[in-house]
Amino acid sequence: MVTLTEDTIIAISTPLGEGAIGVVRLSGAESLHVLERLFRPSSGQPVAELPPRRATHGRIVHPDTQGLIDEVVVTVYRAPRSYTGEDVVEISAHGSPVVLRRIVEAACQCGARVAEPGEFTKRAFLNGKLDLSQAEAVCDLIRARSDLSAAAAAEQLSGKLGQEIRAIQSDLTRLMAHLEASLDFADDELEPWGEDELHAVGRGVLDRVHRLIATYEHGRILREGITVAITGRPNVGKSSLLNALLRHERALVTPIPGTTRDTIEELTNIRGIPVKAIDTAGLRVTDDPVERLGVERARASIAAADLVLLVLDASEGVTPEDETLWNELAPREPSGVMNTCDIASCELGDASRKTEYVRVSALTGEGMGTLEDAIARRIFAGDVAPVGSEAMITRLRHKQALEQCAAAVERALDTMRQGLPADFVSIDVRDALLALAEITGENVTDEVINVIFSEFCIGK
Repeated sequence: MVTLTEDTIIAISTPLGEGAIGVVRLSGAESLHVLERLFRPSSGQPVAELPPRRATHGRIVHPDTQGLIDEVVVTVYRAPRSYTGEDVVEISAHGSPVVLRRIVEAACQCGARVAEPGEFTKRAFLNGKLDLSQAEAVCDLIRARSDLSAAAAAEQLSGKLGQEIRAIQSDLTRLMAHLEASLDFADDELEPWGEDELHAVGRGVLDRVHRLIATYEHGRILREGITVAITGRPNVGKSSLLNALLRHERALVTPIPGTTRDTIEELTNIRGIPVKAIDTAGLRVTDDPVERLGVERARASIAAADLVLLVLDASEGVTPEDETLWNELAPREPSGVMNTCDIASCELGDASRKTEYVRVSALTGEGMGTLEDAIARRIFAGDVAPVGSEAMITRLRHKQALEQCAAAVERALDTMRQGLPADFVSIDVRDALLALAEITGENVTDEVINVIFSEFCIGK
């Protein structure tokens, strides 16, 4: 397990750049001593006597020259009632990068050091303020790109996943206790369970674990988002459709075929799903070397995308080129989009009729809501479950640990069915418990912890 250092750390906790307020955070046993050398409360009250969790106005000065650095508001959080479980000081200063940097430099002269990425949250985890799944949720919440992804991270931060894991651990621990009772404490007051009871508990655990595993794809999409490639032959309105999805003019739109020579990528969110939408060059055979490179990039984007939108132009009807593209892209199961439905209407050909399509007008916005609904249904396989209805896993690490747990429980049940001794079953149950402990951080390596917290920004 990673050991907790005794250093007092400092970092700017607000984004770099100009702002009305910037926050500098200190954490560690010497936080108040560092503050004492820098802070001059307007009330004249000694720093050591500042009331916890109350804002105090004053000035930050240079420790050597006593020159004014900034007028600030300071809040003190005393251990263990703080985010990290240590003494914490938050300095709210004017949001100038120069001012914030000078405060950090002055604190370092007084014995603090600049924090590593995620070190504040790592200390919160090591001090038992958060379990590891909650610590990961802090990072996910900061990086959330949609309302749903923020809600999913907030649910995990609230401890919902940890509570479900601990409930499963409790069932496994009871199972372990009764198995061991049958071995070592036959005369004890703990009455051993019968075979049916042991099987029932094991199957109940397995069902709960499998339900959690089943939430992974939904959770992963909310956390990581998806990639949607917009494709089709030239001049069918792909760039216009990108602009309509983004709700602003991002891609250049002209009536000249082949205008888009490269992929254009932009982030948006569709029905709460973080989406990277990619406008691609029109797919056709061309002698233009630049356009040919664009077509190659388009095909690479299509191959890597989570969802492909194949755009057709209703004003031209379904051309032989459209039919060829439908057949070519059939393995990707594209969603068809019939554009320019405001000025024309047509039926799809035999090949394209096999795939769901939506009629839209990228120019007027007609049908765009229907298209967004269709995208959400495709991504979630028709089941857009509300966030908060159940515990959800969002990371591959969680899924792999749960799969290890399920495999261990399966082995335990099989061992029971074979009628082997209880100590054989106990080995598998213990493996299941260890796998679950990887999610909450009770059984995790230094390497895993360091990788998780390296994803954080400095200051959190």
